[in-house]
Amino acid sequence: MAEKTKTSDSHTSLQQFPEALERSWLKRLAWHFDHVNYQYLGCALKRPLFILGDSKKKLGSWDGNRRTLMISRHHILSHDWETVVDTLRHEMAHQYVQEHLGLGAAAPHGREFRDACELLRCDPAAKADGTAMGKLEDSPAEKDRKLGRIKELLALAGSPNEHEAATAMRLAQKYLLKYNLEFEDLAGERDYGFRYLGDCAVRVQEYQYVLSNILQEYFFVLAIWTYSYDPSRDKPGKRLQICGTKQNLEIASYVYDYVTGASEPLWAAHKASTTTKKKLRGTRLQYLAGLLQGLKQKLERQKDTLEQEQGLVWVGDTRLTEYYRHLNPRIRSVSGSGVARSSGYADGVRDGRKLNIRRGVGGKARDRGGLLDKPGGGRQAN
Repeated sequence: MAEKTKTSDSHTSLQQFPEALERSWLKRLAWHFDHVNYQYLGCALKRPLFILGDSKKKLGSWDGNRRTLMISRHHILSHDWETVVDTLRHEMAHQYVQEHLGLGAAAPHGREFRDACELLRCDPAAKADGTAMGKLEDSPAEKDRKLGRIKELLALAGSPNEHEAATAMRLAQKYLLKYNLEFEDLAGERDYGFRYLGDCAVRVQEYQYVLSNILQEYFFVLAIWTYSYDPSRDKPGKRLQICGTKQNLEIASYVYDYVTGASEPLWAAHKASTTTKKKLRGTRLQYLAGLLQGLKQKLERQKDTLEQEQGLVWVGDTRLTEYYRHLNPRIRSVSGSGVARSSGYADGVRDGRKLNIRRGVGGKARDRGGLLDKPGGGRQAN
């Protein structure tokens, strides 16, 4: 049984949702059950009867006598879908112990149950506070002297003095790359985890794929678009998950927040500067795709310069790759839909090459006035 540990920001009354929508929730829970059952258990479980509960404290439960798996309506409305799926996995672990292992009398949260949670990549505690298994909370960079130094340099990168800003940015890139290279050489365990970024996207656009690739290529994380769902709109989609160390997750999350927050104002400025409205038709996605490609080209040039001048080359973190594949054992590649190339795309590339990311490690970029220039160097290998 999973217990609630997070209050909701949602004030939507449960009675406002029609039966048709609740039936859709049950179908989506069944879909995710089948997906998880196949991905992690090789279809070892038989699908149970899914029901919705009214409790605000009990997030979910498994009833072996009735073969029912309950998920709370309040849980669905109050937390992101990934947390709901983690609760689903938690209850599947109870089902696995009872039906597959045949240990109905075993301790509810004993060793067998914990082993089942490990198989299902879920948290035995199943808390709904955003700390699912491997889902790391923010780690203050100030606790690490070297990352503290990188923060100082990123702050200097916002200097109005162009030479000072450029020098600080190059040093920040160098230190972050050296930081990850040093950790890769350590024999001990690294503290890996994951985060979800953004909302559920019904259709992942080209610029979103490019942004996820930027995080993976230049900021020491691995990225994947996972299946998600928006229960309030009954819309399935995908959501970006990144894996890495606490420090790298913090930096990559900030970069994501900044770039997504800056993209629309840049598009608005571009649109305002274009006098012919006809020319703008259908070019928003083209412009955003070009913007992210321009930023990617800029980061690639910075990486090449760092490799040539410093001789520092990042070849990847094998332990991170193992962790990533442990979370996603049946990975398959998905190609995003492209957009037609146009003058809007070319304009986006031009603006992307000018895009700087400044300050803000340890906080969301959209909550700050500055932009953060590239705090990462080198390529993350798959």
